[in-house]
Amino acid sequence: MEPSGRKHELHVDRSLFGQISVVFDRRRVPRFDRGDEGERYVMTIGSRLASIVVPPSTGGQPRLTIDGREVFGAEALLAPPDPAASQPGVSAAGISAQDLSRYQLLQRRDLGGGWFYWIAGASILNSVLYAARIDWGLVVGLGITQVIDAFAIALSHTVRTPIYAILLDVLVAGIFLLFGRSARRGRLGIYALGIIVYALDGLIFIYAADWFAFAFHVFATYSLVTGWRAGRALVRLERPAPAAATAAG
Repeated sequence: MEPSGRKHELHVDRSLFGQISVVFDRRRVPRFDRGDEGERYVMTIGSRLASIVVPPSTGGQPRLTIDGREVFGAEALLAPPDPAASQPGVSAAGISAQDLSRYQLLQRRDLGGGWFYWIAGASILNSVLYAARIDWGLVVGLGITQVIDAFAIALSHTVRTPIYAILLDVLVAGIFLLFGRSARRGRLGIYALGIIVYALDGLIFIYAADWFAFAFHVFATYSLVTGWRAGRALVRLERPAPAAATAAG
Protein backbone atom coordinates (compact mmCIF):
# COMPACT_ATOMS: atom_id res chain seq x y z
CA MET A 1 0.00 0.00 0.00
CA GLU A 2 1.23 3.48 -0.87
CA PRO A 3 1.19 6.31 1.70
CA SER A 4 -1.69 7.82 -0.30
CA GLY A 5 -3.80 4.75 0.46
CA ARG A 6 -3.65 3.22 -3.01
CA LYS A 7 -3.36 -0.55 -2.93
CA HIS A 8 -1.45 -2.80 -5.33
CA GLU A 9 -1.64 -6.55 -5.76
CA LEU A 10 1.27 -8.80 -6.69
CA HIS A 11 0.79 -12.52 -7.36
CA VAL A 12 3.49 -15.09 -8.12
CA ASP A 13 2.35 -18.50 -9.38
CA ARG A 14 4.19 -21.57 -10.60
CA SER A 15 2.52 -24.10 -12.87
CA LEU A 16 2.86 -27.86 -12.62
CA PHE A 17 5.48 -27.69 -15.35
CA GLY A 18 7.53 -25.10 -13.46
CA GLN A 19 6.48 -22.09 -15.53
CA ILE A 20 6.49 -18.89 -13.47
CA SER A 21 3.79 -16.25 -13.79
CA VAL A 22 4.05 -12.84 -12.11
CA VAL A 23 0.94 -10.64 -12.16
CA PHE A 24 0.97 -7.07 -10.86
CA ASP A 25 -2.35 -5.22 -10.64
CA ARG A 26 -3.95 -7.81 -12.96
CA ARG A 27 -1.27 -7.32 -15.61
CA ARG A 28 1.25 -10.01 -16.43
CA VAL A 29 4.83 -8.88 -15.88
CA PRO A 30 7.37 -10.09 -18.47
CA ARG A 31 10.59 -11.63 -17.23
CA PHE A 32 13.42 -9.11 -17.02
CA ASP A 33 16.35 -11.50 -16.85
CA ARG A 34 17.56 -14.74 -15.30
CA GLY A 35 20.50 -15.05 -12.90
CA ASP A 36 21.97 -17.45 -10.38
CA GLU A 37 19.32 -16.51 -7.80
CA GLY A 38 16.43 -17.11 -10.18
CA GLU A 39 14.23 -15.20 -12.58
CA ARG A 40 13.90 -11.46 -12.04
CA TYR A 41 10.82 -9.40 -12.83
CA VAL A 42 10.76 -5.60 -12.78
CA MET A 43 7.83 -3.20 -12.47
CA THR A 44 7.18 0.40 -11.50
CA ILE A 45 5.01 1.45 -8.56
CA GLY A 46 4.41 5.13 -9.10
CA SER A 47 7.89 6.68 -9.04
CA ARG A 48 9.40 3.58 -7.40
CA LEU A 49 11.18 0.71 -9.07
CA ALA A 50 10.34 -2.76 -7.78
CA SER A 51 12.12 -6.01 -8.46
CA ILE A 52 11.06 -9.52 -7.53
CA VAL A 53 13.37 -12.52 -7.81
CA VAL A 54 11.73 -15.94 -8.04
CA PRO A 55 14.12 -18.79 -7.16
CA PRO A 56 14.28 -21.83 -9.44
CA SER A 57 13.39 -24.28 -6.68
CA THR A 58 9.78 -24.68 -5.68
CA GLY A 59 10.70 -24.47 -2.00
CA GLY A 60 12.29 -21.03 -2.27
CA GLN A 61 10.39 -17.85 -1.49
CA PRO A 62 10.25 -14.93 -3.94
CA ARG A 63 12.24 -11.89 -2.79
CA LEU A 64 10.73 -8.44 -3.37
CA THR A 65 12.73 -5.21 -3.23
CA ILE A 66 11.43 -1.68 -3.76
CA ASP A 67 13.97 1.06 -4.40
CA GLY A 68 16.68 -1.25 -3.10
CA ARG A 69 14.84 -2.10 0.14
CA GLU A 70 13.69 -5.65 0.71
CA VAL A 71 10.00 -5.96 1.57
CA PHE A 72 8.77 -8.70 3.89
CA GLY A 73 5.31 -10.05 4.64
CA ALA A 74 2.13 -10.55 2.65
CA GLU A 75 1.17 -6.90 3.13
CA ALA A 76 3.46 -3.89 3.36
CA LEU A 77 3.14 -0.12 3.57
CA LEU A 78 5.51 1.67 1.24
CA ALA A 79 7.72 4.24 2.91
CA PRO A 80 8.00 7.73 1.44
CA PRO A 81 10.53 7.93 -1.43
CA ASP A 82 14.13 8.06 -0.27
CA PRO A 83 15.94 11.09 -1.75
CA ALA A 84 19.13 9.03 -1.94
CA ALA A 85 17.44 6.69 -4.38
CA SER A 86 17.27 9.46 -6.99
CA GLN A 87 20.89 10.54 -6.62
CA PRO A 88 23.32 9.73 -9.46
CA GLY A 89 25.17 6.47 -9.00
CA VAL A 90 22.62 5.02 -6.57
CA SER A 91 20.91 1.96 -8.05
CA ALA A 92 17.34 0.99 -7.20
CA ALA A 93 16.50 -2.65 -6.57
CA GLY A 94 20.02 -3.56 -7.67
CA ILE A 95 19.33 -2.43 -11.24
CA SER A 96 21.87 -0.36 -13.15
CA ALA A 97 21.03 2.46 -15.56
CA GLN A 98 21.78 0.12 -18.48
CA ASP A 99 19.46 -2.52 -17.04
CA LEU A 100 16.71 0.07 -16.67
CA SER A 101 17.19 1.23 -20.27
CA ARG A 102 17.03 -2.38 -21.40
CA TYR A 103 13.81 -2.88 -19.47
CA GLN A 104 12.20 0.23 -20.99
CA LEU A 105 13.23 -0.75 -24.53
CA LEU A 106 11.93 -4.27 -23.98
CA GLN A 107 8.57 -2.91 -22.85
CA ARG A 108 8.32 -0.63 -25.90
CA ARG A 109 9.29 -3.46 -28.26
CA ASP A 110 6.70 -5.82 -26.80
CA LEU A 111 4.04 -3.11 -26.75
CA GLY A 112 4.59 -2.42 -30.45
CA GLY A 113 4.68 -6.12 -31.33
CA GLY A 114 1.41 -6.60 -29.45
CA TRP A 115 -0.36 -4.76 -32.27
CA PHE A 116 0.01 -7.88 -34.42
CA TYR A 117 -2.24 -9.76 -31.98
CA TRP A 118 -4.86 -6.99 -32.12
CA ILE A 119 -4.71 -7.04 -35.93
CA ALA A 120 -5.15 -10.81 -36.08
CA GLY A 121 -8.02 -10.84 -33.58
CA ALA A 122 -9.82 -7.93 -35.25
CA SER A 123 -9.49 -9.57 -38.66
CA ILE A 124 -11.08 -12.82 -37.48
CA LEU A 125 -13.87 -10.89 -35.77
CA ASN A 126 -14.51 -8.88 -38.94
CA SER A 127 -14.74 -12.10 -40.96
CA VAL A 128 -17.27 -13.56 -38.54
CA LEU A 129 -19.35 -10.38 -38.60
CA TYR A 130 -19.21 -10.28 -42.40
CA ALA A 131 -20.34 -13.90 -42.58
CA ALA A 132 -23.25 -13.01 -40.29
CA ARG A 133 -24.16 -10.16 -42.68
CA ILE A 134 -23.47 -7.54 -40.00
CA ASP A 135 -22.34 -4.30 -41.59
CA TRP A 136 -19.84 -3.40 -38.87
CA GLY A 137 -16.21 -4.12 -38.16
CA LEU A 138 -12.99 -3.04 -36.48
CA VAL A 139 -10.81 -0.64 -38.46
CA VAL A 140 -7.60 -2.24 -37.19
CA GLY A 141 -8.45 -5.44 -39.08
CA LEU A 142 -6.85 -6.49 -42.35
CA GLY A 143 -8.18 -5.41 -45.70
CA ILE A 144 -7.03 -8.58 -47.47
CA THR A 145 -9.44 -10.74 -45.44
CA GLN A 146 -12.32 -8.53 -46.55
CA VAL A 147 -11.18 -8.89 -50.17
CA ILE A 148 -11.02 -12.69 -49.76
CA ASP A 149 -14.57 -12.77 -48.40
CA ALA A 150 -15.94 -10.51 -51.15
CA PHE A 151 -14.31 -12.52 -53.96
CA ALA A 152 -15.42 -15.83 -52.45
CA ILE A 153 -19.04 -14.68 -52.29
CA ALA A 154 -18.88 -13.38 -55.87
CA LEU A 155 -17.35 -16.63 -57.18
CA SER A 156 -19.78 -18.90 -55.32
CA HIS A 157 -22.84 -16.78 -56.19
CA THR A 158 -24.13 -17.03 -52.63
CA VAL A 159 -25.06 -14.50 -49.98
CA ARG A 160 -23.06 -16.23 -47.27
CA THR A 161 -19.29 -16.42 -46.93
CA PRO A 162 -18.05 -19.85 -48.09
CA ILE A 163 -16.28 -21.92 -45.47
CA TYR A 164 -13.02 -21.96 -47.44
CA ALA A 165 -12.92 -18.17 -47.33
CA ILE A 166 -13.23 -18.19 -43.54
CA LEU A 167 -10.44 -20.77 -43.36
CA LEU A 168 -8.25 -18.54 -45.51
CA ASP A 169 -9.03 -15.61 -43.20
CA VAL A 170 -7.98 -17.67 -40.19
CA LEU A 171 -4.78 -18.66 -41.99
CA VAL A 172 -3.93 -15.03 -42.74
CA ALA A 173 -4.70 -14.03 -39.15
CA GLY A 174 -2.52 -16.90 -37.94
CA ILE A 175 0.39 -15.49 -39.91
CA PHE A 176 -0.01 -12.20 -38.04
CA LEU A 177 -0.09 -14.08 -34.76
CA LEU A 178 3.28 -15.53 -35.73
CA PHE A 179 4.49 -12.01 -36.55
CA GLY A 180 3.48 -10.95 -33.04
CA ARG A 181 5.21 -13.89 -31.41
CA SER A 182 8.39 -13.29 -33.40
CA ALA A 183 8.31 -9.58 -32.55
CA ARG A 184 8.16 -10.30 -28.82
CA ARG A 185 11.01 -12.78 -29.17
CA GLY A 186 13.24 -10.15 -30.74
CA ARG A 187 13.30 -11.56 -34.28
CA LEU A 188 13.54 -8.16 -35.93
CA GLY A 189 13.70 -9.49 -39.49
CA ILE A 190 10.28 -11.17 -39.19
CA TYR A 191 9.05 -8.13 -37.21
CA ALA A 192 10.00 -5.86 -40.12
CA LEU A 193 8.38 -8.23 -42.64
CA GLY A 194 5.12 -8.06 -40.68
CA ILE A 195 5.24 -4.24 -40.72
CA ILE A 196 5.74 -4.20 -44.50
CA VAL A 197 2.88 -6.64 -45.08
CA TYR A 198 0.52 -4.62 -42.89
CA ALA A 199 1.55 -1.35 -44.55
CA LEU A 200 0.85 -2.84 -47.98
CA ASP A 201 -2.50 -4.09 -46.70
CA GLY A 202 -3.40 -0.48 -45.95
CA LEU A 203 -3.24 0.33 -49.67
CA ILE A 204 -6.44 -1.69 -50.09
CA PHE A 205 -8.32 0.96 -48.12
CA ILE A 206 -6.97 3.69 -50.40
CA TYR A 207 -8.45 1.83 -53.36
CA ALA A 208 -11.73 1.44 -51.45
CA ALA A 209 -11.62 5.11 -50.40
CA ASP A 210 -12.07 4.07 -46.77
CA TRP A 211 -9.99 6.90 -45.37
CA PHE A 212 -10.82 6.28 -41.73
CA ALA A 213 -9.60 2.68 -41.91
CA PHE A 214 -6.52 3.83 -43.84
CA ALA A 215 -5.74 6.50 -41.22
CA PHE A 216 -5.96 3.88 -38.48
CA HIS A 217 -3.66 1.62 -40.50
CA VAL A 218 -1.13 4.46 -40.58
CA PHE A 219 -1.39 4.87 -36.80
CA ALA A 220 -1.02 1.12 -36.19
CA THR A 221 1.94 0.97 -38.59
CA TYR A 222 3.59 3.84 -36.72
CA SER A 223 3.11 1.96 -33.44
CA LEU A 224 4.63 -1.17 -34.98
CA VAL A 225 7.61 0.78 -36.30
CA THR A 226 8.12 2.38 -32.88
CA GLY A 227 8.28 -1.07 -31.31
CA TRP A 228 10.68 -2.30 -34.00
CA ARG A 229 12.99 0.66 -33.46
CA ALA A 230 12.99 -0.07 -29.73
CA GLY A 231 13.93 -3.66 -30.53
CA ARG A 232 16.81 -2.51 -32.72
CA ALA A 233 18.01 -0.15 -29.97
CA LEU A 234 17.81 -3.07 -27.54
CA VAL A 235 20.06 -5.15 -29.79
CA ARG A 236 22.61 -2.33 -29.95
CA LEU A 237 22.46 -1.93 -26.17
CA GLU A 238 23.10 -5.64 -25.56
CA ARG A 239 25.89 -5.78 -28.13
CA PRO A 240 29.29 -5.99 -26.35
CA ALA A 241 31.52 -2.96 -26.64
CA PRO A 242 34.43 -3.27 -29.14
CA ALA A 243 37.00 -2.96 -26.36
CA ALA A 244 35.33 -5.70 -24.33
CA ALA A 245 35.08 -7.92 -27.39
CA THR A 246 38.78 -7.41 -28.15
CA ALA A 247 39.75 -8.22 -24.57
CA ALA A 248 37.66 -11.38 -24.65
CA GLY A 249 39.37 -12.45 -27.85
